Amino acid sequence: MKFTSIPIAEKVPTAHQVFPYRSKERVVVIVVDPIVCGQEPKNPRFWIKGDKIGIAYDLTPAPAGRHHPCTAHSTFDLQNIPDQHFSVEFHDGKEVRTAHMMRCPNMSPEGDVWDCMVPKP
Repeated sequence: MKFTSIPIAEKVPTAHQVFPYRSKERVVVIVVDPIVCGQEPKNPRFWIKGDKIGIAYDLTPAPAGRHHPCTAHSTFDLQNIPDQHFSVEFHDGKEVRTAHMMRCPNMSPEGDVWDCMVPKP
């Protein structure tokens, strides 16, 4: 697994946003996480249980006196994911946000369903 995160000060969403994409055995999940400016994700991890891919990380404590909202834009790049249907769950310690995938709209019916999947609206 590869993990990257960029904290950005911007208009903050009220809930986590999770966007999973699949290309063959690779799943890339983008998470937009409302945080306090100065917090950073650490200890990223993932697991597969049944038909769910779970992803999570811990956050460093907010700096003293800081309350300005930011977002962490994080990417989990997962390799060697088995050929089966998965939903993706982001666990933040308080809640779980679930995202589902569907076959890419431009794929032909003859192609392998696992070759291309995008977030389901």
